[in-house]
Amino acid sequence: MIAERRRQLVMGTFDAERFWRDPKLAKLPSIPDPGMEHVVLAMDELLFPFCSAGDQLITRYRMNDCHIAYLRDIGFAFDSNQADLEVLEGGSASRIANLFDLVTVTKRIEGIDRQLLEGAQLSPFAVIPGVDRVAAEYGLHANFPAADTVRHVNSKLFSAELNRRLGYMSDSRTVYSSEELLAEGLALLQHGTFLIKDEFGVSGKGNLLIESETILRRIASYLEEQGKRGKEVRFIIEPFLHKELDFSCQFYIEEDGTYRLIAVQQLRNAHFAYLGSFTADAALLDMLRDAGYFDQMKQVARELYNAGYYGDVCVDSMLLQGGRIVPVVEVNARRSMSLIKHHIDLYLERHSATGSMTHATVHFAHDCSFEQLLAAFEREGILYTPDRAMGVLPLSANTLFINKMISKSRGERNKAVKGRLYFSIVSRQGDDEPLLAQTRAVLEGLSFRVVG
Repeated sequence: MIAERRRQLVMGTFDAERFWRDPKLAKLPSIPDPGMEHVVLAMDELLFPFCSAGDQLITRYRMNDCHIAYLRDIGFAFDSNQADLEVLEGGSASRIANLFDLVTVTKRIEGIDRQLLEGAQLSPFAVIPGVDRVAAEYGLHANFPAADTVRHVNSKLFSAELNRRLGYMSDSRTVYSSEELLAEGLALLQHGTFLIKDEFGVSGKGNLLIESETILRRIASYLEEQGKRGKEVRFIIEPFLHKELDFSCQFYIEEDGTYRLIAVQQLRNAHFAYLGSFTADAALLDMLRDAGYFDQMKQVARELYNAGYYGDVCVDSMLLQGGRIVPVVEVNARRSMSLIKHHIDLYLERHSATGSMTHATVHFAHDCSFEQLLAAFEREGILYTPDRAMGVLPLSANTLFINKMISKSRGERNKAVKGRLYFSIVSRQGDDEPLLAQTRAVLEGLSFRVVG
């Protein structure tokens, strides 16, 4: 007898690392980007591919009605909240409270029948503090490890130690003071450039490439000043590796420790900024198989399980120039953008199609609606529908307009803002460039300035 599928309450905060990071730790220098912070807050709408009919998706800001209608028209079925969980102000509160805190405080989610949630499975993007309180408040089934365990295995310190323990190629070391950073860094510079990595850095943040002694001394001095104010210095340093390509492996660890391989995604860059995630081709998969890479992923899964973790995992890996494979760059013990892309793939497979996932970052000051954007794609004949072999499948709307909505809430109607559109390019394998060019042309035709 097949057990009935449990309904899901899908939700999550994409900047999970911010809630795992110890506030007592010193930080590397960075340039604040409030506009991109707001985009990240709105990225929870990208979780809709994890939903099936009867599932509920909770997002910080209610999803765009036109976007939901489009997604339902092409076959995605889910319910979502009909009101924002916080005021559209972009103030300090939005950078402090995570989505689970907001849901716990609200105790009522507009558009979601609380009775339907009873006994449903809470399905988070990542396990962060507050997840257990949401499960208790709404009577949800919580099948995930403790937040402290998840925090531990997501640290780059854990990844570095994992590499050493399993005997994988790793020249990383941990420094615990500005003086140690300076001494170790000077030694590394004699052999080339090197990276300083924050314990919970993500998506390019928290990583610094050190190319000269002058830069190194400035960073050491910057961290020394934080140390004087009581901050703890703790960073990973490692030689900069010249890579041929980035790729990632997604797998799942069952509660009993069983390992289940999901997919390997290949990353590519081009003139249109980050071009996207692509299902790894046969040549790469054969190379990885011959090199014992998948056996290594099983070893990683076993180590994670022994540390108390089970659930979704995305391991970032690299192929270096010269052909050497770095199996573990870092471990992401959570869901990932690549896993979202995989679930879009599963949807497209039902319609005999394939796709890649990417985004376009734009600046704009004018008013434009998502309905106008869809209409423009349709006029060009490139809006994806199941009866078309090729097209653009928009995956987000709030990420594009969140900063405009915040600007309007502050009475700043004509202020130039940043936005980001996530989308999937549905095309013949390796034939994305024409659709990417058409997508850019549509955005520019609507007076969006595409960055990159």
